[in-house]
Amino acid sequence: MKMYNNIELIRKDDHQDSGVANIEGYAHAKELTSSMITMSEFYQSCKSYPIVFAKNEEEGWFAVALLGLEKENIFLNEDGTWREGCYIPSYIRRYPFIYIRNEDDLLLGFDATHKIKKEDAGDRYFFDENGETTEFVTKVLTFMNQVQNSTKETKEFIETLAEMDILEESTISGKNSKGKDIAVNGFWILKEEKLAKLTKKNKAKLCEQNYMQPITAHLISLSNIPSLG
Repeated sequence: MKMYNNIELIRKDDHQDSGVANIEGYAHAKELTSSMITMSEFYQSCKSYPIVFAKNEEEGWFAVALLGLEKENIFLNEDGTWREGCYIPSYIRRYPFIYIRNEDDLLLGFDATHKIKKEDAGDRYFFDENGETTEFVTKVLTFMNQVQNSTKETKEFIETLAEMDILEESTISGKNSKGKDIAVNGFWILKEEKLAKLTKKNKAKLCEQNYMQPITAHLISLSNIPSLG
């Protein structure tokens, strides 16, 4: 399910007099049944969500937290607030901002559904009177870069697991609100049996790269699968 409706690249020529509204709550994630997460979020996420692995159209690996099984984020309350005590993934918190790839560069964009006039934006406007990006944009970019760097590290982590052949494609099963069985495909999980049979060299590599901690969080998180349905 998509979260963004009208993405625009933030450019001085187009947004010199624009800002973005302050978005309260997480209604934009209402239809999300999964959210990308990074390795740095595994410990917090594993307490509430199953963490599984997936591939994009270019066969690139990423990690996701499962938020539901059928067209609805079960962690979102009716008033748009998140379920108390549950970690909110950075992918959802970064909204309405998004990185747009342009060849080798990543450029900052946003969901223009929330574009407002500069004079109405408080400190949430994009460019000052000299056409320079504001402190607000600088803070957004700092957060976005942190997420992007962690996303790259997460991809490398999962690639290592795949190369060691300890991932296995799996079907996530549960029941919907009417008691009907649901099965969701296209996810991979780590198989403990395969992990146990790794060579000493590969086990040492996982330890040297500090990968055992996120592996443990992933395995713990799978106990949350029954709570999805």
